[in-house]
Amino acid sequence: MKNTLYRNIFASEMESQIMKYFIFISLACVILVAQNCDDSFTSTEVDNIVMPDSNVSYSKHVAPVFEVKCVPCHNSQHSEAGLDLSSWVNATRDPSIIFPGSDSTSVLVYSIEKIPPYAPMPPYEWLKRNHIDGIRTWIREGARNN
Repeated sequence: MKNTLYRNIFASEMESQIMKYFIFISLACVILVAQNCDDSFTSTEVDNIVMPDSNVSYSKHVAPVFEVKCVPCHNSQHSEAGLDLSSWVNATRDPSIIFPGSDSTSVLVYSIEKIPPYAPMPPYEWLKRNHIDGIRTWIREGARNN
């Protein structure tokens, strides 16, 4: 009788430990999966974005291009040349970089168009012509947060 009681207690403790281990592993898996689920864009998705000739939207057209092609170097943690393109507020903060209403006086345009003496951007994979035209249109249309 005494041995049976000890076996039951030991088995119960063992089951409890196994259950805790199982819960821990399950939570770790959920966290790993959740970290890989975000709203960011891939390079392929961005390459497939077609900028319209007018009514360019920051959120639909410009931000995804910035996120994939520019933000890896120009963000709040690591702002190359003091430029942060990680949000509309940061991107439009300096009117010499993006001058709403005037793409011809915006330094960002000089860089993406590879106009000397400005550094051509992005340096590793240049933007598609349609993306450059779309960003220029967005700036001409007032660089709105739409």
